[in-house]
Amino acid sequence: MISIAAIHFLAGLVTGSMFAVRTLLTLVAIVLIECAVATIARGLSVGLWSLGSLIGVQVGYLGGIYLRSVLEHVGDR
Repeated sequence: MISIAAIHFLAGLVTGSMFAVRTLLTLVAIVLIECAVATIARGLSVGLWSLGSLIGVQVGYLGGIYLRSVLEHVGDR
């Protein structure tokens, strides 16, 4: 389950460095649906891990925004 959370984090990181907030909202909606399906199919403990993946997407997105701003700042020099 940790590898799934890491993949979601990397997806958020790439999304944050390339796309606007509208894409984040779409990505969060997809992961939220994934979380609901996992909870129904596998139970509450897997659903809680899926919520961790949702948080990973959002934290990754923030990291991507920061990475994009750093790269833009370095490119201005």
